[in-house]
Amino acid sequence: MVMWGKAMSDSTIDATLSIEVFVTCPNDDCGFYIDLLRQEDTNNVHLDDDGYVTRQIFSPSGEYDDFECEEVTCSQCKTQFNVNGLSY
Repeated sequence: MVMWGKAMSDSTIDATLSIEVFVTCPNDDCGFYIDLLRQEDTNNVHLDDDGYVTRQIFSPSGEYDDFECEEVTCSQCKTQFNVNGLSY
């Protein structure tokens, strides 16, 4: 196979799946962009324990209105809040 003037090999490699679920801290004085799957963003709390968050984002029904994540704490300002619903 030739791509942009260079011969490409027929090697096979693995892909990496990277999942992020973002919310913005509701504290108007903060506004930190929080990834619910990063403990560093959620005050060192693992919110996806036992796949709680990821199971919801891969809903077999394709419905995301039931998505919820309770007692999220912003690492920056320590505001605690709940998340309801998921937009794609």
